[in-house]
Amino acid sequence: MDEVVVVGYGTQKKATLSGSVTQVKGDDVLKGKATQNIASALQGTIPGLTITRSSSRPGNEGTSITLRGGISVNATDPMILIDGVEAYQWELSQINPNDVESISVLKDAAAAIYGTKAGAGVILVTTKRGKEGKPKVTYSGSVHSNIVGKKFPVANGQTWAEMLVHATENDAYALLDKNGNPQYSWWMWPEDIWRKMANGERYEGVVGGAWRVLDPTADQFDAVYGNTSGQSHNVTFTGGTDKLKVMTSLGYANDRSLVDVVYDGQKKYNFRTNADYKVNDWIKTEFNISYDKRTTSTPTQGVGQGIQDMYLFPLYNSYGQFYDTFGNNNVLAKLVEGGKTNNTEEILRLGGKLTLDLNKLTKGLSVSGSANVRLRKHWLVARQNRVTMYDWSGETTSSDGNPNYNLGTGSIKSQSTDANCWVKNTYDDVLYQTYNAFVNYNREFAGHNIGIMAGITGEKTHYQELYGYRQNMSSDDLDDINLGDATTAQVTGGSNEVGMISYLGRLNYDYKGIYLLEGLFRRDGSSKFSAANRWANFAGISGGVRFSEFNFIKDLAIFDNLKLRASYGETGSQTGIGNYDYISSISTGTTIFGYSGAKSTTAWVSSMTTDNRTWERVGTTNFGLDFALLKNRLSGSFEYYIRNNKGMLISMTYPQTLGVSAPKTNNGNFQAKGWELQLDWNDKIGEDFRYHVGLSLSDAKTEITQYSGALAISNGLNNPVGGSSFIEGKPLNALYVYKTDGYLQTQDDVNAYYTAITQKAGGIHPVQGTTNQLTPGCVKKVDLNGDGRITTDDLYYYGDANPHYQFGINLGANYKNFDFTMFIQGVGQQNIIRTGSLSSPWYSGWTNQNATFWGNTWTADNTDARYPIMSRNGSRNNWNYKQYNDINVNSCWYARAKSVVLGYTLPKNLVRKVNIENLRFYISGDNLFEFSNVKDGFDPEAQASSNQGNVDVYARTISFGVDLTF
Repeated sequence: MDEVVVVGYGTQKKATLSGSVTQVKGDDVLKGKATQNIASALQGTIPGLTITRSSSRPGNEGTSITLRGGISVNATDPMILIDGVEAYQWELSQINPNDVESISVLKDAAAAIYGTKAGAGVILVTTKRGKEGKPKVTYSGSVHSNIVGKKFPVANGQTWAEMLVHATENDAYALLDKNGNPQYSWWMWPEDIWRKMANGERYEGVVGGAWRVLDPTADQFDAVYGNTSGQSHNVTFTGGTDKLKVMTSLGYANDRSLVDVVYDGQKKYNFRTNADYKVNDWIKTEFNISYDKRTTSTPTQGVGQGIQDMYLFPLYNSYGQFYDTFGNNNVLAKLVEGGKTNNTEEILRLGGKLTLDLNKLTKGLSVSGSANVRLRKHWLVARQNRVTMYDWSGETTSSDGNPNYNLGTGSIKSQSTDANCWVKNTYDDVLYQTYNAFVNYNREFAGHNIGIMAGITGEKTHYQELYGYRQNMSSDDLDDINLGDATTAQVTGGSNEVGMISYLGRLNYDYKGIYLLEGLFRRDGSSKFSAANRWANFAGISGGVRFSEFNFIKDLAIFDNLKLRASYGETGSQTGIGNYDYISSISTGTTIFGYSGAKSTTAWVSSMTTDNRTWERVGTTNFGLDFALLKNRLSGSFEYYIRNNKGMLISMTYPQTLGVSAPKTNNGNFQAKGWELQLDWNDKIGEDFRYHVGLSLSDAKTEITQYSGALAISNGLNNPVGGSSFIEGKPLNALYVYKTDGYLQTQDDVNAYYTAITQKAGGIHPVQGTTNQLTPGCVKKVDLNGDGRITTDDLYYYGDANPHYQFGINLGANYKNFDFTMFIQGVGQQNIIRTGSLSSPWYSGWTNQNATFWGNTWTADNTDARYPIMSRNGSRNNWNYKQYNDINVNSCWYARAKSVVLGYTLPKNLVRKVNIENLRFYISGDNLFEFSNVKDGFDPEAQASSNQGNVDVYARTISFGVDLTF
């Protein structure tokens, strides 16, 4: 209970904390993990904090952070501060995880101290500082191997052909000819070719009017993905006296994705020095300087691809050249020759703080001032090169259309045009400054403890950008934009500046650590709003009672801690507010007027503006219970909260005669409700074996409680964050689908069903009596409104696509010099509607297919199959799959071993003989295995989209590391 927790603009003892704040130690959640992305490493560790990722590619993880279900239909991220200075979310990938001392998450009224930017919660990252003691040098390093985990479920060439043959046979019986015979329609090539492919036979010869090589064993996946390696190294210097304490660190990391044919990864360089200097009993100073550089290098073309074509084509011809015979989609050619994109981020942070301790004048009084500067420099150099693909051996240029092996080479089949060879340069420069001044007063009077803080803060952000582009590059070897055609040049740029001034205060009170009270206040003034609406006030209040300090509770000898908390606070959000939205802007252009046809310069008002809108305002009510019993072996907490966003920014619907786009207005309301549970057990067996077990579990439910815009219920996903129309009374990511009543099993079923759903015109059903008609094996959609047809009016609310019952399980043990930790993260329930090429069989007729469906669709011998009949007919596929039904929803859960670490520390008496203070070796694994009920073959964390360019393979990582301290 003596633990100190980092809160807004200060620290508090955990025992007397009355707000909802969760803090984790950096070494507990980050140490031993191969990932350099702090957000990914935090996944599942903090109740109520939802962290998702769309990839495991270093530098391109696509992490998203949401606290307690979200607070708006507008994309709103938690405010992140590193050592008290606001940071971008992606900086959690930028800084050195080894430097992190602690991470605190402010969830309720505790966040009100940050006012207009804290609506989605606040994450405080605190870095390590020097400690008094002799100088120490610590080296932490590891090498690791990234291993292919769960592949995305593409079919090999033979399976693809088997699926095509099966679907074609099913479609042949959809409508018999006048003699009662099936009507076969083989796609693109003759039947015998497809049956050869389905039998796994290689074919060389003329097919489809051209000489081709077809090989059903060709595998683009294994040609692109494989095991890769990475490394990280950190050196830290710490030490100090009662006057000066210093921590300095250096870090380097290099990691790759599973794309092993070319480099796809990131390199990081980190430097940090934190120093504390006590001038005398009156003056204390703190200095911070850090520099982080991260370069993410990725192929410009080909990443996430490999599903555009079926795997029937060799990737190389007989001369080792990139082979193409179908659609110019040789993924290896794109990856190897298609160019490189280098994205470099540099962050320089400088900070200083001066504290005057006036305790000798007035007990408990101090005054402090601080200044911090963050300079961001961003360079993006994207280069797209010429990609050349060849035929097998000159058959496309020979007179008879057959290969000519005397050439010793293939002929060029396809090649990028000059216009598709270009360089793009983007340069961003952002200077952020913040200045703070505070007065703190802390006193104790006969058991009454009072803490008062008052302060003023000011911040300013200056942004400038320059973009250049040229095409028709004269060389594929250099990225210099001057090598491009000057007549194709594009140059744009711009700059802006915003600022904010804030007044804030905090009052803490407790009586003997039993009765707890805290009040927070902040007044913000932002340049983003007109003078009439520039200022807003935010406040929060929390209180608690530590019942465990009452004698009648102590007499029970059960509870070591029992604290009941409650709070209410209001915060704001600036999401959706531009820097100068309240000012009308003028756009210019040209158009033709009069009979002469001459162009004239024009100008017009770009859009309507308003000076009446303001911040979204989020009110959070929170109830909490903290407890510890059995001599503190069992401890935990439970939280219940209600969050209301009053005045959510939404787009209104106006008549088209308005003529311009209207601004968003504060006409929406949003609510999130949920709970969080944290349990921890710490114990030992004997003197040498200690162990701990931790469990976190949380859930949140959202609802758009008021929406005045256009109502539009669509099939599939509704109410997405960042959408343009919403459904009142439903949560974010609401799913609307058609209800089904099994499959049509016989032709009599089909005929009777058509009679039932054609009572009224206008249904979405495929037309009866055509090749598109429904057949046995198709789904039987339910006419929910009973109007004798199937339309969008029959859609019903199925649930939402948000993750529910998120959990984390933390296991650990120490036996003598051995240590073991294991962390399991998962989701108890989530509905997913997969979209794109691999979402259903024959979503597109020419792309690769999801092999999971093979053997799992309806047949006459498998009438209770998981999926409807397989067909290449677009109308039937729309009915069974693309017009989403309840059976198309994946109801998923998973549990993943995010981290497993086994370490051994050499005995102290042994290593000290060679002047080593500590030496530990460890082996660790990230994402080693998972348990899941995902049925469509994808990784449980994979995004819903499965189109070309969206698919990815998640890595499993095994690391070998050492921690060495001198």
